[in-house]
Amino acid sequence: MSTQTNSSQPIRRLTRLEQLTLNTWRWAAATVQDTLDPSAILELAALHAVLGALREVDDPVALFARHAHAQPEFQLVLSVLPDAYRPGLPHDILDAAFLLRWTELAATGLAPQELKPLPPLPSTHGGLT
Repeated sequence: MSTQTNSSQPIRRLTRLEQLTLNTWRWAAATVQDTLDPSAILELAALHAVLGALREVDDPVALFARHAHAQPEFQLVLSVLPDAYRPGLPHDILDAAFLLRWTELAATGLAPQELKPLPPLPSTHGGLT
């Protein structure tokens, strides 16, 4: 499999850690979509506040570094959420916002190529599945 394009520019691929992080953002976004009531105004406001803050990031790869130090964005989520929320919701909202920004940047063609899933490990259970 070649990593060259027609213009001889190398194709930037995600690292395994970046791919894992992106997959985690996807799981969080799916969880938010599946569990959040459409009328959850404060929760949706928190998500869009973080997305707005992330729009200063123009490089999709820079989102991973920003996510690694996302305490300000996490505090923003906490400041907007109502007092009673399910465990994990602030993290899911934060990650969903990062995925939304990733998706915006990927739509411009700037995102690195994602990795294929790893093949399954061979069974070590002596034939038990």
